Amino acid sequence: MWNKGAILALLALLGAAPARAMDPDIMSVIGQPVLALAQRPEVGAVLRPASGGHRSVIAEALREPGPGVALLDGQYLHGHGCNLEGCRVRGIFLAWDLKGERMFMLVTEEGRVRASIPPDPRAWPRELSAPLAGFSPALSEAIAKR
Repeated sequence: MWNKGAILALLALLGAAPARAMDPDIMSVIGQPVLALAQRPEVGAVLRPASGGHRSVIAEALREPGPGVALLDGQYLHGHGCNLEGCRVRGIFLAWDLKGERMFMLVTEEGRVRASIPPDPRAWPRELSAPLAGFSPALSEAIAKR
């Protein structure tokens, strides 16, 4: 059963976009925290239903500090946030494929993968291997070896 509080927290987090995120150009998230990418309408529309029973963990991870969102190969917006104790404690990697309008997400908690979308590394684009290296070396390596 879903935790009503967690659902409301995630919906509030994704709906409470700062004024800059109101910009119709998704490129406005470059340099911003990963939360800004998650708050984009096109990303949020995929993230909300995909988060399932992981809503509260995702909402917390999206607030963790990390490098600003970056653009890779003119196609993938990506960013991550990690707990100050490390990404294995709690973290999120989020990428958006501008051309395919697909989301890629990896959520870690307490030393394990809590959620992966898509779950099979073979479905992740090889291009995301490099940005993932600092977040999840194992997934980065699995993607690069394909």
